[in-house]
Amino acid sequence: MGEHVEPEKRPTIAIVGAGPGGLTLARLLYLANIPFTIFESDKSRETRRVTGGVLDLHSQTGQRAIREAGLWDIYQKHASYDAEELVITDYKNVVFYNSNGASRGRPEIDRPVLRDILLNSVPNDCIRWDHHLKHVGDDGTLHFTHGVETGFDLVIGADGAWSKVRQALSTISPFYSGVVCLELWIVQPDKIDPDMNRMLGRGSYLSYGSDDNVLHTQRQGDGSLRTYAYMRRPESWLRDRAIDLNNRDAVKELLLKEYETWCPELKSLIYNCNGTVINRPLYMLPVGIRWRHKRHLTLLGDAAHVMTPFAGEGVNTAMYDALELAHAIIHNQYTLDTAIVQYEKKLFARAARVQQVTWEELLSTFEEDAGRHLAERYDYIVALGEKGMTAKLGLGADNSAEN
Repeated sequence: MGEHVEPEKRPTIAIVGAGPGGLTLARLLYLANIPFTIFESDKSRETRRVTGGVLDLHSQTGQRAIREAGLWDIYQKHASYDAEELVITDYKNVVFYNSNGASRGRPEIDRPVLRDILLNSVPNDCIRWDHHLKHVGDDGTLHFTHGVETGFDLVIGADGAWSKVRQALSTISPFYSGVVCLELWIVQPDKIDPDMNRMLGRGSYLSYGSDDNVLHTQRQGDGSLRTYAYMRRPESWLRDRAIDLNNRDAVKELLLKEYETWCPELKSLIYNCNGTVINRPLYMLPVGIRWRHKRHLTLLGDAAHVMTPFAGEGVNTAMYDALELAHAIIHNQYTLDTAIVQYEKKLFARAARVQQVTWEELLSTFEEDAGRHLAERYDYIVALGEKGMTAKLGLGADNSAEN
């Protein structure tokens, strides 16, 4: 991007939320010399441990945003092509697919590392930490727990699934997807269980049951293992069992019962858990959600279209939203509101396709023989992606004919 805007033409921007989408937008605005302020609820950069799995940034969305943000070289230093390794099995550990380390051009990066790259790319004094947003006025006035901020030409809600900015635009809230997730960690797996550690390789190990249960395991940059135990259960399932997540033995006992038909090799992913356990019930916004445009306000990322993780599009879509929004702001200072209307129009269409694919992937994940079916179509999906044809499947965020 790189073009600079004359001071008298520059709009004043507020970004609520310092996640990947908000920080990507901030970086792009910084390169264009457009003033912005990020308001983040975390007390400081160091207070929150960034959680979630490793990220696979896609070439036409997440990677494209990284390139335009001028961060490609530093991203390449930290991204792992080894982590692209993928194995797909059933609950008996019968292997349906093994990539054998072949690269798909989508290296993976740990979430905390990506966050640091993005945070380091914008001036520290542009981020206001410890700002908890209560609500937003129609004129873009931001009401925080300890004060009010005003005077912004545009307020951008990049504040995640439970966005306060979205509440000023829509009465629709995320709903429970029907899938509960417990995130399990195995620290120093090579010492805990060398056989298990070797089996899991350097990337992702996806195992599918016929009992509404799934285990997705990812190798982290430090060698540890993160396993997501996905289960189709009622929203109150964990609460009804009164399990204390700090009591790892109780969590293991519960999960080993839920996965009792699974083979010992895969149950070891539960048994060997020696780190933090995190409850992550999965919520989503309705496919095709949209809102009536309101001057001074807009959204990006999860605030606009939170999805479940089954298509791997959440962060990619958020970063591409940021790229599209940056283009709209930079090239349309005199007609900013009109540009935001057009940004939202494209966002609604683009996000609806990705949301639909994600919903279908959720359903497919819990179908009978899901692992075999995924393996059968995986090479086809990857081949389309390598040829830039993911639009034909609705995969990838920038698959609009308007883009």
